[in-house]
Amino acid sequence: MVQLNLKSLLKVNSLSVSYRIKGAYIPVVDQVSFTINQGEILAIVGESGCGKSQLALALAGLSPKSARIDSDIDGDTMTVAMIFQEPLSALNPLMTVGKQIREGLAKKHLPANEQVIKLLSAVGIPEPEVRCKQYPHEFSGGMRQRALIAMALAREPDLLIADEPTTALDVTIQAQIIALLKKLNQERKLSILFITHDLSLLESFAHRVAVMYAGRIVEIATIQEIFNHPKHPYTSALINLARLQKDENGLFPSIPGSVPPPHEYPQGCRFHPRCPRRTDACAVEIPVLSGGNDHVWACPVVK
Repeated sequence: MVQLNLKSLLKVNSLSVSYRIKGAYIPVVDQVSFTINQGEILAIVGESGCGKSQLALALAGLSPKSARIDSDIDGDTMTVAMIFQEPLSALNPLMTVGKQIREGLAKKHLPANEQVIKLLSAVGIPEPEVRCKQYPHEFSGGMRQRALIAMALAREPDLLIADEPTTALDVTIQAQIIALLKKLNQERKLSILFITHDLSLLESFAHRVAVMYAGRIVEIATIQEIFNHPKHPYTSALINLARLQKDENGLFPSIPGSVPPPHEYPQGCRFHPRCPRRTDACAVEIPVLSGGNDHVWACPVVK
């Protein structure tokens, strides 16, 4: 793991993203706060429906017009680029890959074709001189994701947001994309916000992890603390899933129930209906993040 420059790149304070649901604005991202440092890989982890992608879209300025955004974000002067979960749907099928990358080049005064070839080479695409003239359907899934990363790098971003970039790929290609992002982080000191539902991808990759449940951040810590000393019961459950550790009955782990839709969020701690450690107070009191500077969690039951 690289030595981090702890200078803050982005500070997010009380970010909320709401949509009109049944006549009222309901937050799908609710008062979320965190910091990304320069050269850091911060992972946002949680099940589907926790608000991770809505958070990413808001940070990238790509939220739909129907969304209401309330936030205090310190980082307006930085450049943000984003790569998506399904690269085939994110690429224009009627344009060559090279042309799509050229459209996003930050330095227009340099030879465009030369820049495109260098970018394709940098993300590990073989024969970039040939590939830049091809269309997305002529690329494999892994190569399309690499092409999306090249498009993102064309903007010379300060922050790269990667929204579930390995979900549509097989395990071998997943590992290659993770290795590529780690290499870009180390060589370019590129800050990365990596969104995933799979903690197993992160143990040798991320610097810090923010665990998200039902629109809220429930725990933030270094990757070592998250895996070795998880505090929130939801984090512990996710780690057990990632490690496939059998319980005392010899059964593989699972989390009972499912993430509720935003208009059905319970009172108090939103995880309490699924939590094995819940108390009566959990159904009433809204937990706040507490702990030390390097490790905070939102669970009064866990000290």
